[in-house]
Parts: sequence; structure tokens; C-alpha cells
Amino acid sequence: MIRSMNESGSVFPVPELPPGLVADLRRQNPWWTGEPAPVQPGPRRHLVGQIRRRLNLELAPIVAVRGPRQVGKTTAQLQIIEDLLAEGIPPNRILRVQFDELGSLQALVDPILRIADWFEHHIAGTHFNRLARAGRWAHLLFDEVQVVSGWHVQLKFLVDNASVRTMITGSSALRIEQGRDSLAGRISTIEAGVFSLTEIGPLHGLETPKPFLPTNGLSAIVDKAFWTDLREHGLR
Repeated sequence: MIRSMNESGSVFPVPELPPGLVADLRRQNPWWTGEPAPVQPGPRRHLVGQIRRRLNLELAPIVAVRGPRQVGKTTAQLQIIEDLLAEGIPPNRILRVQFDELGSLQALVDPILRIADWFEHHIAGTHFNRLARAGRWAHLLFDEVQVVSGWHVQLKFLVDNASVRTMITGSSALRIEQGRDSLAGRISTIEAGVFSLTEIGPLHGLETPKPFLPTNGLSAIVDKAFWTDLREHGLR
């Protein structure tokens, strides 16, 4: 049986956060109280499937999605949360923080760690490692994490000491790249590019075009005939 932290007899102080920050976190995580997440737009990007596969492979404790703003990183994160809830993951094992919307973080030292501590104690109610050993992993999703000073140091400490599944997004390629160096072996990165033709079509009520490139490799792109055929295909 998994004991709650209140039953574990811990002598450590109970982690607390400023009331305003707690209210903001509850607003960003409405599923904690049985409320639905915000309605998400239209068809899903292929990005969502890429992230899910990377998370399921467990190649690294952190999956990072980087790319410019307005390419669907935040939407993908919320759609992944919808999937987790639909699959039966308890709401109290899912934490999402959109850091660029939380001005109150400036007064907090090591905000990623402090929020994780608070969530572990007050929402999950059980130590992360105890949950993981029971196969009931906590899922931590951090959006625009690069706005937090020292984010990579905090994440390194977190995943080195707690078994959690973590997804982060960032719109500053330079900051994410700098952080990735110190997280070697702990982070797997996905590039979020602009919308593809197969994603744009459904947004305008068009049929999804069939991929022209074979699915069994990229060898065709070195063949001049492939590019000639592709041009003719695009003119049809």
C-alpha cells in the first residue's frame, strides 16, 4: 500500500508556497478539482505523437520540445494531458506549470524545485519515488521553462533525486541548448517546426495529402528522378 506523506511520519517541514502562486497553479491545473482543461484548437499536430513516443520509450527522464512561439508547443502539452487523463492517470499525478505567466516566481528561490516539493506533498500526497516504484509515475509538464533562472540546474537535481516523467518546452533555442549541455544523458530533445502541408490542409477543410516520400527511408532524396517526379506531383 502506498502511504500518503501525511502518514509517513516525516519530520521535515511542510513545503508551502505564496497563496497567490498556489491560486495560479490551481488555475493552470483545473483537473485537480475535477474541472476540464481549456478547449484546444482543431486537428492535432504530428508533434503530439512524437512527444508521446519519446515519453513512452523512456530514453531519458526529460523530453524537451523547443521551437519558436506559436508553433503549437503549449497546445501539444495540453493535448498530452488530455490523453493522460483519458487513459486513467489520476489528476493528482499531473502537474503543469506555464512559467511565462507566473510573475510571482521572481521572489521564489529555485521555483521549479519548490513547486515540485509543494505538488508532491499537497497534491500527489506521496513521495515521487514511492509512486514510481508502484508503477504510478508522476508527470511534470513545464512550459517556457527557459524563463526560469538556473532551470537546467534545478531539473538536474530533480530528476537525479526523484523518479518522475518530465516534459519541458522552450522558445529560446539558445537557452535550451545551453541547458541541454548540463543535462547530458537526462534529456531528449524534439524540434517543433512550422506546420507541415499534412497539418495545414485539415485546418482549411482540405483532405490530408498523401506523403510522397516513401516511409521506409530517405534514400530516394539523392535520386534526381525523385525531385523531378515531386515537382510534377506538386503541379497536378
